[in-house]
Parts: sequence; structure tokens; C-alpha cells
Amino acid sequence: MLRYIVFVMLAEGLGIAIVASTYAALDRGLVLGAYWIVLAGACEGLLLGTAQRQTLRQLKLMPRWWVTLTILGSAVGYGASVLGRFGGAGGDATGEPGVLLVTVFGGGLGLLMGAILGAVQSLALPDALRRDHWIIANALGWIPAMALILLGAGLAEPDWTIWQVALLGGICGATGGFCVALATWPVLHPAVQP
Repeated sequence: MLRYIVFVMLAEGLGIAIVASTYAALDRGLVLGAYWIVLAGACEGLLLGTAQRQTLRQLKLMPRWWVTLTILGSAVGYGASVLGRFGGAGGDATGEPGVLLVTVFGGGLGLLMGAILGAVQSLALPDALRRDHWIIANALGWIPAMALILLGAGLAEPDWTIWQVALLGGICGATGGFCVALATWPVLHPAVQP
């Protein structure tokens, strides 16, 4: 369990650092186009899928499909998130929503993205594991994860460097990864050999 939690935290820490720095680059006009967010989300999916694959080999998953499906699910989730984007990591602070709205929006976004990711990943789960439980666990884990990540993004100031934004994103991502790992581990635990 500890290995799984640590791997997911590291993957999400690095993945969200990439996503946060991409948002910061967009806010500063260094890159143009929302597709950069989808690409950053795909990078996060690659990291998460690889971390989970390394930990879950005992489940006889189809490793290539697991990573590919995680990339796809993450990219689709981030594509959906672009539709409701407000503010950003270190963006213009005028008209920023309050903490409650950010928390609720983050939780809702986490529910949507977690369900999408869980549904796509569930296609690679072995028959011994319940796909519906995996989808629900992902959705539940991503609710607090995305709320924390968006709350953290709101802490970044417009004058922060991209590296500062990435560091904050990494810390928030690792914290979110902890939530996701805790929520999904009970689904995996019965199939994992000690």
C-alpha cells in the first residue's frame, strides 16, 4: 500500500507541476491555445499510468493498455476542464472566485475527471476487480484532489515565476495524489499479493 501511495503521489506531483506551469505559460502568453492543457494532461496521464502500472503488475494488467488508457482518460478530462476554465495558475486576479466557489468547482471537476479516468482505466482492469468500484473510487478520490489542486492554484500570484507555480503545483499534486491513492487502494487491495 505504501509503495502505491508514494508512486501515485510522485506521479501526480510531477504531473500537476507540468499542468500548473502550462497554465502559467498560457496566462503569460508564452504559449497559445488550450490544446497545451490537453497535452499537459496527457503528460500527467503518462506519469500516473506508469506509476500505477509499476505498482500493479501483480494484477496482470495489460501494462501498455493501462498507460495508454490513462493518457487518454487524462487528456479527455483536461479537455473537459478547459471548457470551464476560470483564472489560472498565477493569472490575472481580477474577478477571481471565492474559496468556496473554487472548492465546489474543483470538487465537481474532480468528480467529472475522476469518473472519466476511472471509466477509461477500467477497460484494462482484470476480471477479478469490479470495474464499477474502480470508477466510483476514482471519482471519489479526485473530488478532494482537484479541490486541493485548484485551491493551491489560487495561491499563485501573477508575478510568480513559472518555476514557483510549478513547485506549488507539485506540492498540491502530490497531496491530491495521496487522496486518489487512498480512495483507489481498497479496490485494488484484494487482488494484490503481499
